[in-house]
Amino acid sequence: MKRVVAALSALLMALALGGCATNNPLGDATTSPADGARIVVGSANFTESEILAEIYAGALRAKGIDATTQTRIGSREVYLQALKDGSIALVPEYTGNLLQYIDSSSPARTAEEIEKALPEAVGPDLAILDPSAATDQDVYVVTKTLADAEGLVSLRDLSDKASDWVLGGPSELEGRPYGPQGLTDVYNVTFKQFKAYNSQAVKIKDLQDDKIQVATFFTTDAALAGDEFVQLADPEMMILPQNVVPLAAASVAQNSTATDAINAVQAALTTSELLALNRSVDTDHRSAADVAAEWLSGKGLG
Repeated sequence: MKRVVAALSALLMALALGGCATNNPLGDATTSPADGARIVVGSANFTESEILAEIYAGALRAKGIDATTQTRIGSREVYLQALKDGSIALVPEYTGNLLQYIDSSSPARTAEEIEKALPEAVGPDLAILDPSAATDQDVYVVTKTLADAEGLVSLRDLSDKASDWVLGGPSELEGRPYGPQGLTDVYNVTFKQFKAYNSQAVKIKDLQDDKIQVATFFTTDAALAGDEFVQLADPEMMILPQNVVPLAAASVAQNSTATDAINAVQAALTTSELLALNRSVDTDHRSAADVAAEWLSGKGLG
């Protein structure tokens, strides 16, 4: 009889444990920090996004949340799918670009209009956390030598020259609203050729060597810190305001400990600090994790 009771007890214990596992088999980000759940923070395949992902993860860990990173996943098409399928639960994004990608017909143009439109645009399964005052715009750039020689100040100035020139940028630029087609539609600018780059260093070298004449960068890229390159003005606001904003699974947004940690980062972040962080990685060759940890410590968030 004792053996039967023991066997029944063991069976009940196994079923209880099995029931727990069924509720949360992967320890995903849908549970609270007290449950020991892990939040995976993803990033796009460029330096700043990787740094921000490490900052977010470090801020979460400082609040007792098990957070890891999965960085340099790829372009927006790739990491948004990872967010939707649960491979990641949080990713740094940019307000204007995200809205244009999700809803290209949105009339929102100012930073305030974009921030108001985003929550509905991303839908019920995803959530927008607090946008930061820190911005990082896509920008079209030429060398100072070419700008001086051709009198280039604005994208408008390219209309009678681009047909003989080559535009360089990441492969996904070709399909973006502010990419080659956008330049044609908004500024009547059509380049002879678009050349896709996966390497920032190669793109910079080709621009310096006049193999391409115009290239896209981010305004916080370390390469733009000096006076070698000129950023062309965008008077028609083809490129929307791009404030740093965390995009999260809806379940993460319901976790007040997590959102408080991330929103504190957003409140502390500045554009000048983004530039300095990028320079530390791209120029000083430090790891994204190290510069993120240093920034968090300096802000009292890590």
